[in-house]
Amino acid sequence: MERARSLADDGEYSNAIEIYQQIVSDDPQNSNAWYCMGVLQQKMGLDTDAIESFTSSDQIYPNYGPTLANLAFLLRNRSPTQASEYAKAALVEYPENEQLIEISSLTVEKSDDSKIFVESFPAEPRESSSFDERMIQAETLSNEGEHGSAVALWKSLLEGSPKSPEVWRGLSQALLSAGHQDRAEQCRLRAENLEDSLDNLAQPSEKLPVSDDASFIAAAEAQASQSVELPNNSHGGLNESIEWYNMGLTLLNEENSVEALTCFEKAIGGCPREEIELRVKAQIGRGNALYKSSRYNDSVIAYHAAISMDPDSITGRTLFNMGSSYAAVELYQDAVKCFSQALQLGLDKDHVSLCGIQLNRCRLLSREQEKRQARSKV
Repeated sequence: MERARSLADDGEYSNAIEIYQQIVSDDPQNSNAWYCMGVLQQKMGLDTDAIESFTSSDQIYPNYGPTLANLAFLLRNRSPTQASEYAKAALVEYPENEQLIEISSLTVEKSDDSKIFVESFPAEPRESSSFDERMIQAETLSNEGEHGSAVALWKSLLEGSPKSPEVWRGLSQALLSAGHQDRAEQCRLRAENLEDSLDNLAQPSEKLPVSDDASFIAAAEAQASQSVELPNNSHGGLNESIEWYNMGLTLLNEENSVEALTCFEKAIGGCPREEIELRVKAQIGRGNALYKSSRYNDSVIAYHAAISMDPDSITGRTLFNMGSSYAAVELYQDAVKCFSQALQLGLDKDHVSLCGIQLNRCRLLSREQEKRQARSKV
């Protein structure tokens, strides 16, 4: 590396690139070598090669500001959509950079917002749900390791809803996953302040009452989720995530949903991308904590995040809780789909009867809702 840097300082870019190529051939995970090679290729006008090098560096060491900025500049004319996404992510580190601000405003193709669930759980498109679907999309990006794109999408949502605690909390979690702990903490505090303000202004409204039995199912989900044991060969990041997850389960069983939520979010933020099982468990725990806190919209997003990572691992109890959250915000058609699929996946004997009751109730309420909507259009 020192030899390559010395050659680059002397202007011998081609020779320096050859050394970097040898380095990445021997050590493909050397993000620094990929980055340095990209810089030199860019200086020599080898833009295609530079894009490949910076992309490789970003895959190994994601969300590094200079890498994101260089990709935004290089892709500006080739792929405005990609350039815009990289620029938005780079603005986290360079918020005053005028070029990045300009590139970030380039037209971005609209995403497919026609579904609420992943393909395994299709739902009818609804205009009113587009905002929630974009939040779900941001959660999905984080789950897939696309932290820069997730941050960019949350910031985009924030522009339209600057007083939404859900968006501030989502941005906080995305920033934490991207390694920006200080900014993440600022966003988390902002979310809590907004939630306190909303609580003071909240007025009671008539919605489907969530029964004590439904709450018991949510608690049972947490109790049924056994603590995760620390594997002998695990590394520090995984160990910490497991400890946060187990602590979240304990707090949730003690009816301390607020602190449990914080634990689950820390488990998710520090969990390695490849640890799918733990991430799914933590998202379900997060959904349960949000449910217990009566934050039903947020709980749906958390459950969906778990589904998007591993649809086959989702239990009937999780779908029951998701249906209960949908019912609490009067999205009865979605609740019906969740309850129906919960019965298909299987529930404990005592819970089958309860799920059937909730299913029939939501079917009736859905029909009444449709009648009211039809009358309002006349």
